[in-house]
Amino acid sequence: MEEENNNFDFELKIDFVRGEGDPTRPFKAMSGLIESFQSLDSHILSSFNISLSTSLVLDEIESGSIKARLRDIIQGIPDEALRNSEWKKIIGHFLLKAKYIVLEWLKERNNIESRDDVRVLENRLKEAAEDTDLKLLPAYVSPSAEVLMNDIHHIKESLEHLEENDFALYEYDGHSLPINKDFDISNEVIREVLTKEVIKSSGEKILKVKKPDYLGTSKWQFKYDGRAIEAKVTDSEWLEKFQSRNEDVRPGDSLKVMLYEEISYGFDGEVVDRRYEIEKVYEVIRPPIQGKIGF
Repeated sequence: MEEENNNFDFELKIDFVRGEGDPTRPFKAMSGLIESFQSLDSHILSSFNISLSTSLVLDEIESGSIKARLRDIIQGIPDEALRNSEWKKIIGHFLLKAKYIVLEWLKERNNIESRDDVRVLENRLKEAAEDTDLKLLPAYVSPSAEVLMNDIHHIKESLEHLEENDFALYEYDGHSLPINKDFDISNEVIREVLTKEVIKSSGEKILKVKKPDYLGTSKWQFKYDGRAIEAKVTDSEWLEKFQSRNEDVRPGDSLKVMLYEEISYGFDGEVVDRRYEIEKVYEVIRPPIQGKIGF
């Protein structure tokens, strides 16, 4: 019985037009939504100052339209003050309501125009936490705007698999809500809405090549400052040599370059976006030959 109190069912339903379009689309959409909701749950839980985790378990899947019944399972060790409370039940119901709030916010608009639109969602989540009798839990703070927008972006990407007359539904505890697939949000929109300040700089750097762009139609992939980045090479003279095979660059090589960096910061001082461009290539640096044997 105790286990039942800690399980929080909700359903995702994909209703699709039969005999039309890509036959894999409802499965791709369902898979994407499940992954998006797992990410959203994790970010919502991380806003509590307590060691908790959640996972989704598939209870049942129905044919006809595709319907998946899932459960939120809350795990973690609460503070001593919470040991005798129904904290798992409280948080579980809050997760169900939080997902509903996010989807309801999506239903009300087809795009976002300003940072204020995002604040509406943040405030609704905070009010829901306060109304869910979380007095025994450490103070709840909504996930950052950047995190919320990225989760919503993933929900949007999941729905892009569906055709015009297909639709998706979220259902829990007698509540049913269609998921707005007309909502338009891109990485560019996220960056513009969430950015307060942009800092630009150029300087000589050494980048390790992960994947060159042999065709000249996409960005190069590098390792820089401990992270993987993508950058467009705008040094046309060097690029022409490379693409005509007069300059040999392979994964594992490094480039000494003039690197332009554009770092966008949000309203809380967090990094919202990074953009890179290689303005000049000075030198190709080969890795040392390992284990060379002389005869």
